[in-house]
Amino acid sequence: MSGVRTKGIALISGGSSGIGLACACELAARGYKLALIARNVQRLEEARDIVLKHGSPEVLTLSLDVIDEMACAKAVDHLVRNGETIEWLITCAGDVEPGLFETLGIDAHRRQFDLNYFGTLNLVAPVAGHMTAQGSGRIVLVSSAAAFVGIAGYSAYGASKFAIRGLGEALRVELAPYGVTCSVAFPPDTHTPQLARETGVRPEITARVASSGGSMSPQKVARKMIAHALKGRFVLAPSLLISLFGWTHSLYAPFFLAGQARLMRKIVAKEEQTAPRKTR
Repeated sequence: MSGVRTKGIALISGGSSGIGLACACELAARGYKLALIARNVQRLEEARDIVLKHGSPEVLTLSLDVIDEMACAKAVDHLVRNGETIEWLITCAGDVEPGLFETLGIDAHRRQFDLNYFGTLNLVAPVAGHMTAQGSGRIVLVSSAAAFVGIAGYSAYGASKFAIRGLGEALRVELAPYGVTCSVAFPPDTHTPQLARETGVRPEITARVASSGGSMSPQKVARKMIAHALKGRFVLAPSLLISLFGWTHSLYAPFFLAGQARLMRKIVAKEEQTAPRKTR
């Protein structure tokens, strides 16, 4: 029908499962075309069928690793050259390797920064350029509730998510004059395949701290994220608890950290009673 503006495309990394797939379904129901990024071709095709059933007029699938900077740039350029207007970028690709610092290893820190932070940056960089040129767009970076204050057992994961938060705060200021909004999402534990893999290997202290934050379904997280992003909010907090923590974390953090310290001492003392710690 003449005069009706066709909605552009929403590009989502980690779009074949979890929060990424749930966000795709939310935007599909609002009439957006989707471009889903993930590595596994079969899961991408399965996700495509699901998203189409939610009302998207078209769903593209892009099999690539977001760690590959060149592949990300080529994928974004391909979309734009084919006449697509990228209206949304949602960076959901990520992973977590919990572990106490002394046993985690530097390689685990590097892997999580490569995927969580640089995997985000590799898409943001080319997309931001196109959005500023077109004078509009929404960028949503998926961080974590663990990005408000340090959590024992998440020295690598938390640091990578803190970095995403810092990136988002800078982009919020720098891109606003060009009509581009940037938001950062801080989901709690979410019932995804990633959480299912992680919970079995969390250190005791991480498991006990994380349990106090509650958990949510990816559908509810995505619904809140999209609704709040459309209102122009920077902090996308899918639950009241996370929202309160987002507003008060600088005040609450000292008490939260002190509580963790007490818990850590109790756990170590219990371990030493059964297996005395070796002197280095």
